[in-house]
Amino acid sequence: MMRSQKLLKNSLLGCLFLTLSFGSTASDSVRITQLEKEVQELKTRLTVLETPATKTSVNNKTTAQTDGWKSLASWRSLKSGMSYDEVRAILGEPTRIAGGEVAFWFYQNRGSVTFHSHQLNSWTEPR
Repeated sequence: MMRSQKLLKNSLLGCLFLTLSFGSTASDSVRITQLEKEVQELKTRLTVLETPATKTSVNNKTTAQTDGWKSLASWRSLKSGMSYDEVRAILGEPTRIAGGEVAFWFYQNRGSVTFHSHQLNSWTEPR
């Protein structure tokens, strides 16, 4: 009888161990599912947050590559005090830049702009 009691005891301990193990596995499975859901939600939020920044940088690059310097209307839309970026958005990239605190931008059509302290000071329309 001793031997059968020992066998029964070992069987019960084995069953208890398996039950606890499966409970732990089920709990881990639920936790993994929850973590996967949270990761997916974070990916979605990140995509939404990055989208406007990407569009803005693409728009800035496109705008800065315009040939506005070819149009007299573009030159006439300039206003004193504009920044480098504002002028670049209207006229596009100059052919040559010279200066420092007082900067001169030259365009292919002999138009030019002058900046003082990073602000548009004056310009010469193309001839």
